[in-house]
Amino acid sequence: MRSTTGAEPVRAPSWAAAYSGEVVSEAQAAERLILICPGFQPIWQRHLDWSDGKRFGEYVDLGILAEWVVDQMIAGQVDCFSSLFAEVETLLQDASTDVRSLLVIGLLEDIQLWVIGKYGSKASEVDPDQLLPFLGNETRKEWFGLVRYWDHWEPGKWTGKRED
Repeated sequence: MRSTTGAEPVRAPSWAAAYSGEVVSEAQAAERLILICPGFQPIWQRHLDWSDGKRFGEYVDLGILAEWVVDQMIAGQVDCFSSLFAEVETLLQDASTDVRSLLVIGLLEDIQLWVIGKYGSKASEVDPDQLLPFLGNETRKEWFGLVRYWDHWEPGKWTGKRED
């Protein structure tokens, strides 16, 4: 294929042939997750109204989603968790280092920090293992890596499974 400028077309690097997914930015990954759960939309809109529509970065965005996930766990309302964590799993499959860090630190770790009481007093109300059926292979690997990390630094605070 010849470009309209007459220059030679840009060829994909040789490693790209083995790459199966799309390249997703941190902003795109956050946006995809934010839009999945209809029940999260009023919380998200309230945040946008409070901030006059200003966004404070993808980690903050996913932190708001993480707190909502914990609130849903407490309420036993996990209807959209299959879709949400299926998307997390999809995004992790071919994630760049930045996107993987966003998903692991910005979402999964924030959920766990709520669960162990680092972010507030919700810890006693949450059974963290209720998330396990929704986590795919990559997500579970990252989840239990975080469990081991925080169990080392905050011994005895994790009330869920420590190994897969």
